Amino acid sequence: MVRHFTIAASLLIGSLAAAQGTVDIGLFHTNGNLEVRLRPTTDFDGVVSSTVFTLRWERNSGIALGDASIPENAPIRTRKSGNVHEEGVFNYMVFAGFGFDNMVENGMRWNAEQEYTILTIPVTGLGAVELINDAWTGTVTNNGNYYTSLGGHDKTGTIYKSLATTTDLEGTVTIKPNPNQGLFQFSFICDEASDLRVEVVNALGQTAFQENLRNFSGLYVKEMDLTRSSEGIYYLKITRGENTSVHKIIYQ
Repeated sequence: MVRHFTIAASLLIGSLAAAQGTVDIGLFHTNGNLEVRLRPTTDFDGVVSSTVFTLRWERNSGIALGDASIPENAPIRTRKSGNVHEEGVFNYMVFAGFGFDNMVENGMRWNAEQEYTILTIPVTGLGAVELINDAWTGTVTNNGNYYTSLGGHDKTGTIYKSLATTTDLEGTVTIKPNPNQGLFQFSFICDEASDLRVEVVNALGQTAFQENLRNFSGLYVKEMDLTRSSEGIYYLKITRGENTSVHKIIYQ
């Protein structure tokens, strides 16, 4: 009888684990801190066994990460895994966390589709930090792709918000070279999904380029060729809602 009960209990536990949904992850910037948040797709009050994720930022951006802290109600203890790694133009920092306690025993419960902060990291410098899966993180020796286990079972979801900027959209705009001879590139970062209008106009207000973007987030890059247009002053205008930022372009 005991053996039959044990087998039945094991089957029940396995069935419950299989029914448990995945967990997504996102990165946010709030008041000088990066916040890493997990978002379960179903309710959960068991053991958050482990998680791994990697942050990436451009080495010449001036971004620096401080000592991370773990919220008191986080069911998993997450810390840096090794030192900063340099690869190409980027710095990488891998984080790993482990948990051993049932949330329900501590009066805790995760609700489906809600965000829960598991790590807060002070950040200085102006630029962008990404929570990333790429060729570097995917290499077996680096083992840095996003991963989360619940109750010892792989429940890895998606990276639903990968980009966090330490300045507003206007502060991320770059135009290079500037001045130029009609060939240049402009870029900006939008870390929250927004409807945008991007324009390049001349000093008379005539449009040389326009694009409307719906629900856009991430890095926007555009190569421009004005060599068939007249030399002079142009303006890059980026409109989000009722706010428009204007940036001067010199074609000489």
